[in-house]
Amino acid sequence: MTVTIFVTHEAWKTSQAIKDYDYYDRCTLADDPTTDPTGKEGYYLKNANVMKTEPIPATARIALTILRSDSALHSRHISVPTNLRGCIFTKALNTPEGYAEIIKYWTGSTVNSNVGNSAYYQNQTQAYQIDLSALEADPDLFSQWRSSDKVDALVSEGVVVAITSLDDLIADAEGGDFVEIEVPIDDGLLGLDNGEFMTQKAYNLHRGERSERIYLQVSDIRNSPDPARIYLDLLRYEEGDYGFYY
Repeated sequence: MTVTIFVTHEAWKTSQAIKDYDYYDRCTLADDPTTDPTGKEGYYLKNANVMKTEPIPATARIALTILRSDSALHSRHISVPTNLRGCIFTKALNTPEGYAEIIKYWTGSTVNSNVGNSAYYQNQTQAYQIDLSALEADPDLFSQWRSSDKVDALVSEGVVVAITSLDDLIADAEGGDFVEIEVPIDDGLLGLDNGEFMTQKAYNLHRGERSERIYLQVSDIRNSPDPARIYLDLLRYEEGDYGFYY
């Protein structure tokens, strides 16, 4: 089961508009100021063909708001862990308990396949020797769009946002209420040919003014694999959309 991540109406419109475009098509759009989506809300959200999103209802009741303007609250509950950025496979040794199940519940499967060169783009702190003998025996498995159960599963691949200890803050909220969370955009780590993405450089939660606002339903938090720990493979980066085909 994968739940719905609610976003602003502008972010939803942008993510829906670009979900079927590859990197080159988006570059073409960006060449024309009248169609350029790069500065709009939703541009860096995970592909909407994979992550289930809906615009936040006009009647939504916001029980809790965590914005970066409240730096103490935001830093206490929101982080973008360096050790969870990039390609992480199922047998990685340093992931949090229940990581794969939590990621799947909140933001679904990966956009790229586990046999599309993603093994070579592992996070430095999570890397291990993946058995690719099945791929060597059958090169036709190589595909950006189709994973194979003959190779370890790719669990996450983008910028993972960690949200912790919300369960205590929403104890008195109704199940249909929402938690609003601001996720700042560090676009310095999200572009193509960005060597720093694969390093242990920290994600800058204070870079610029751009951000995405997401809304999690209280009932989804309470029914999640671990209401105290939420991991979302939330933000895509251009190189991942390119397909790990270097």
